[in-house]
Amino acid sequence: MENEEIVREHQLIFDLAKSNKRRIDNLEEEQKELRNLTNAVSQMVTEQKNMRDDLAEMKNDVKQIKEKPARKWDAAAEKVLTLVIAAIVAWMLGQIGIG
Repeated sequence: MENEEIVREHQLIFDLAKSNKRRIDNLEEEQKELRNLTNAVSQMVTEQKNMRDDLAEMKNDVKQIKEKPARKWDAAAEKVLTLVIAAIVAWMLGQIGIG
């Protein structure tokens, strides 16, 4: 091999090394961006889970609030029914002479 061939081969190897370094640098940057994206998605998943838990709690609270008037109505109806039955029983006892 002559000096010129060695110099050409050396330059070819040097150019290839520069190209490979640039490609590696680009891959490292893309890897960093991918890592950042993965972290962001992970945080979003965690936040979504927390939101889902909060929503379930809010749904339960709304359900309890909606049921509260119904429970009051049921209690009032029960008291009225008890009074009516007691009045009927008292009237019947009065009719048969007990009381």
